[in-house]
Amino acid sequence: MAELLAKIMLDASLITSMLILAYLSRKMGNALKIRPYYVILIIAAMVVAAACGIDAGMRAFAINASPLLSLVMRVSAGAAALCVCLRYWSWLFSEFFGS
Repeated sequence: MAELLAKIMLDASLITSMLILAYLSRKMGNALKIRPYYVILIIAAMVVAAACGIDAGMRAFAINASPLLSLVMRVSAGAAALCVCLRYWSWLFSEFFGS
C-alpha cells in the first residue's frame, strides 16, 4: 500500500509540474510566436495520470501483471515533456552558460 501511495504522490507532483510548465510555455510561445508544442505537455500529463490509474486498478483488482506498461507510459511521457521543455526553454541555457 505504501508503494502505491508513493507512486501516486510522485505522479501527482509530475502532473503538476507538467501542467505548470505547459502554462508557462503557452505564455512564452504566444509571445515568441512559437508553434503550440505545450499541448504535448498536457497530453504527457494525461498519460502519467492514465499510468497511475492502471497501477491503482491493478492493485484494486489484485491483478498480478507486470508494471511494464505503466513504466513505459511514464518514461515516454517524461521524454516527450523533456523534449518540449528544451524546445521552449533552451534559450535559458545559452544565457546561463554564455555569461
